Amino acid sequence: MSPQWAVLDGEDLQGTILVLGESDTGKSTLARYLFQEIARRGLRPAYLDSDMGQSTLGLPATLNLALARAAGDEGFPPGGPRAGFFVGAITPKGHMLPTVVGCKRLQEKALALGAEAIVVDTNGLVDRAQGGKALKEWKIELLAPALVIALQRDSEMEPILWPLRREGRLRLLEFRVSPRAVQRSRERRIAHRREHLAGYFRQARPHVLGLHRMAVYDLEHMAPGALLALQDAEGLCLGLGIVEDSDRLAGTVTVRSPLPGLDRVVSIRFGPVRWDLAREIEL
Repeated sequence: MSPQWAVLDGEDLQGTILVLGESDTGKSTLARYLFQEIARRGLRPAYLDSDMGQSTLGLPATLNLALARAAGDEGFPPGGPRAGFFVGAITPKGHMLPTVVGCKRLQEKALALGAEAIVVDTNGLVDRAQGGKALKEWKIELLAPALVIALQRDSEMEPILWPLRREGRLRLLEFRVSPRAVQRSRERRIAHRREHLAGYFRQARPHVLGLHRMAVYDLEHMAPGALLALQDAEGLCLGLGIVEDSDRLAGTVTVRSPLPGLDRVVSIRFGPVRWDLAREIEL
């Protein structure tokens, strides 16, 4: 625990709490602390992981939600109900609309499942030139957090924070990045994604899907190796699959997925990410 966090009190830890900062600033450590502190106060928290590139809870290309089993349960990762949303990419750049929509969908799901407070761990894109300012600004507008906590090294967050200091609809807390925060290399980030996907697909089995029997989204991305989401009736992600083969004439696609069955699959959504099952690498 950083000494800076001592300013947090019971009134802060309610509603939706958004944690902002560049990559490797300690966002996930702080978000986990907030989740557990809320549980220690006797509430049932939810953790919404919106970093699709370096997810704490789920797989690359997805946003993920997990609730505590019950009020007061501070176990982490949370052992209660889970839900996922497929963005289909490992960065929000070029995919900002599904990123903010997915965050909103998972926030609504958390409330429906009985969460009394929601901690949102965001991705590290904050650079205005790359769309980070717009992404964070509209995510805040859509999720309407009661509290925003920003972790800043120098002045990289100023375009985002300047209006929030005068915004009466939320409380803003600003913390300096701890010198203990460890910066990971691009190679380590790639290895992290590779390990997660390789482990997930190790027990994958083939399934044949009829494209004319369900809703199919972003069909233009369908190709061997394409990552796709197998979705339930709410449009939430039940699991991931990889295209092995397709027969457009027959209207079928063969995918490999560790899901044991497809009874709950109502729709599928293809993404631009490619994964080589044989070599276990992202293409």
